[in-house]
Amino acid sequence: MEANELGEIFVSVYMILFSVLLFLYELLWWSGRLPCCDAAKVNRNMRTNFGFMYGVKGRAAYLIFVAFLVIGLKNDVSVQFLRYLTGGCFAGTGLLMLFLHFSKPELLGTYKAPTTGLGEDDINSPV
Repeated sequence: MEANELGEIFVSVYMILFSVLLFLYELLWWSGRLPCCDAAKVNRNMRTNFGFMYGVKGRAAYLIFVAFLVIGLKNDVSVQFLRYLTGGCFAGTGLLMLFLHFSKPELLGTYKAPTTGLGEDDINSPV
């Protein structure tokens, strides 16, 4: 196995982990219930370890970072357009979030992070 192949495997594993992280966050936000485990524990752990996901700027930076990882994948894929389309969607969403945060803060002023399983003290404390 060459070093280049090892790098591609490393980036691919990172992409899977980042996708699971985003999926869990969105699942907590939309439903507040997880079919596999205790949503309150997952929310507390994610808030502690991945607090950047709970703010608009942090999530936008996260999406832009993931977009660069997607676009930077190996060139000899058979569906190269899909790589650019997916990366462009991630980057576009992140840039749109940043644009709205800085140009129209009143639109995102009512944004509330998921609070599943948290008490009043946890909700009001900074992330």
